[in-house]
Amino acid sequence: MRRKRLPPGQKGADARGITSCAATGQVMSVLLWLKPGERTFARGGIHPAEHKELTATCAIESFVPSSVTVPVSQSLGPAAKPLVEKKDLVKRGDVIAEAPDGLRIHAPISGIVKNVQREPHPVLVHDTAITILAKPTDDEPEFPEQPGWMELSREVMLEKIKHGGLVGLGGAAFPTYRKLTLPPDAKIDTLLINGSECEPYLTCDYRLMLEDAEKVVLGAWTIARMIGVNRCLIGVEDNKQPAVEALRAAIERLGIESLPFPVAMEVVLTETKYPQGAERQLIEALTGRVVPRRGLPLQVGIVVQNVATAYACLEAIRNDKPVIDRVVTVSGLGIAQPKNLRVPIGTSIAALLEHCGGFNGEVVKVLAGGPMMGRALADLNVPVVKGTSGLLFLTRSETNLDRYGACIGCGECLDVCPLGLEPNKVSQYVEWGRPLETEVYGVLDCFECGCCSYVCPSNRPLVQFMQVAKTAYRNQARSRQ
Repeated sequence: MRRKRLPPGQKGADARGITSCAATGQVMSVLLWLKPGERTFARGGIHPAEHKELTATCAIESFVPSSVTVPVSQSLGPAAKPLVEKKDLVKRGDVIAEAPDGLRIHAPISGIVKNVQREPHPVLVHDTAITILAKPTDDEPEFPEQPGWMELSREVMLEKIKHGGLVGLGGAAFPTYRKLTLPPDAKIDTLLINGSECEPYLTCDYRLMLEDAEKVVLGAWTIARMIGVNRCLIGVEDNKQPAVEALRAAIERLGIESLPFPVAMEVVLTETKYPQGAERQLIEALTGRVVPRRGLPLQVGIVVQNVATAYACLEAIRNDKPVIDRVVTVSGLGIAQPKNLRVPIGTSIAALLEHCGGFNGEVVKVLAGGPMMGRALADLNVPVVKGTSGLLFLTRSETNLDRYGACIGCGECLDVCPLGLEPNKVSQYVEWGRPLETEVYGVLDCFECGCCSYVCPSNRPLVQFMQVAKTAYRNQARSRQ
């Protein structure tokens, strides 16, 4: 996607009538920081066309395919080892693979194991995967609420999260138990729940907050209790006002401040601005604290979790339900029926395409995730994994396939980079075959938000240049070991 270019200082609207103010974003962010109730981060950022209207009113539907293929690599860390073989019978929720650190993978559906073999993977190209053919039983697991779950010890809660296979469902797929296992000297005073969902097109988190606000709030409470903090802020962008109201009503209904472990919980409205959902940008927007370069949120007293992860934490602790399904936004002008779907992990993209009515016109790109940080897919037989938040079927009008040109030194990428890096310099050094001379321009700090590529008037794939340089540094480090 590319922004519509506006004259300097002019604020306008795109073809869908969505406000776009990229040319004045820096000034706007400073002004809005001063407005009570609408906060944002101070440096950089962009305002891409949102395209959320395609699915914002689509309630979450359930879809169960006739088979699933579950990769054993679904998180940052070592791959899990398969614990089942061909022809084994499994029930929904059974452990089918386990990593050396105890993180487990579970059967998303009941059925018979068809194969354990190498299959296409949305991130790793190929990976060992377990294919299960659906065969529902008469006694399907229901995962009822367990009595006394609110009184469980912190250690038991963490164990349930590890054994439930929880990872960050916002897309990062970092093991949740590791994030919630704090060092002894950590001084955490605030939990942030990320409901920003700043990527265009995606509405899965929005619908979850709107339809299951109480579970999101109770999930946030369980996390706050685990890390021992009495303050929780839920950050939601101002284009999701119904979700804000639903969360605030849920907090009041549940009486969160009156529970045995009271938590002062507040829903904070932020400006709609990308990448508001990045951890350090959200922390700055909600608290004014700045995470140091290459530092972690806990260094400024904060833990951050996504709303879908909070929801999954509640299910793991209260219901003993592992991560066997997730909500996925299927959108883009290239899909006949855009939807928000709750699907078993391992559902193939091809099955979702068919369920949503097939292609709508010429599709030139399919993405897993949002258009800013998602990955292009070359094979529709790859499965939904725990970190899959969206599947976008984009037409030519929604993407830019033009060839890129030379850097013209305009400096726009410098203006929008939220970390103040120099993508222009990195790209030039990579083109010159000198990627290992780019650390001074901040390449190792880049979290690949894509703002620089979005604004480049020469269509330069600046994020990809950053990735090439980072890979060169990783290879150098491995060669020294």
